[in-house]
Amino acid sequence: MATYVISDLHGQFGIFESLLKKAKFSKNDKLYMLGDAIDRGPDGIKILQYVMNAPNMEFMLGNHELMMLSAVPEGGEAPASYAKLPEPHMGRWIKRNGGNKTYYKYKLLKKEERVKLISWLKTRRLLIKVEAGGNAFLLTHSYFDVKKIDVPFNELSYDEAWDILWKSPYRDDLFIDHSEYAALSPMKVVLGHVPVFAADRDKTVLEPLFDGNIINVDGACAVSKGKYSKFTGGILLRLDDLKFFTTTFGELRGE
Repeated sequence: MATYVISDLHGQFGIFESLLKKAKFSKNDKLYMLGDAIDRGPDGIKILQYVMNAPNMEFMLGNHELMMLSAVPEGGEAPASYAKLPEPHMGRWIKRNGGNKTYYKYKLLKKEERVKLISWLKTRRLLIKVEAGGNAFLLTHSYFDVKKIDVPFNELSYDEAWDILWKSPYRDDLFIDHSEYAALSPMKVVLGHVPVFAADRDKTVLEPLFDGNIINVDGACAVSKGKYSKFTGGILLRLDDLKFFTTTFGELRGE
């Protein structure tokens, strides 16, 4: 049995499939997805449902799922126009963060499917501690509060969840000092949220960023076109030996 992590697929189901195949992922393995399965790409809902129905996959919320949960009605209703969703959450999710592609696919679900999906998302954890290969890892989308490890989203306040899912050591606007992560050493913190090439401007290949006891596995699936797309895509990390598998958009397109 091997333990894998992946983050920030942003609707790219083809990238996801490719990585599972490369790693020869089996029913005996375990996968943790560190949030942001949705938005910007076309198949976020498909990814969520796939993980929801897989007994050996664990989904953790990202800031994009938080935006979705804040914008869609609890009862599974899906107004034809997203303009009828509540502000400011609609604008933040739909207009500024690519939620329009997710909401289009969300509307196509039957109401009972939408209720099931939203109910499941609300029970997801934001922080999980795992052991693999003789090492301890704290899994998170971005930041952490050790008192909230294993606490599901529906037992957290919005502000508690927002801090964990938005703050980052790689964002100037929501900056958290690296020393807070270093204080957890020798435990390693595996996260996403900010693409590796944005966290380290010298990166021109698709690979994780090993930064002290932080491991960033956001391969920038949100950036599928343009000059960066030859080294953006998905990163699947095996925690047991820190071997990683990658698929770039250029590779997926046969470039």
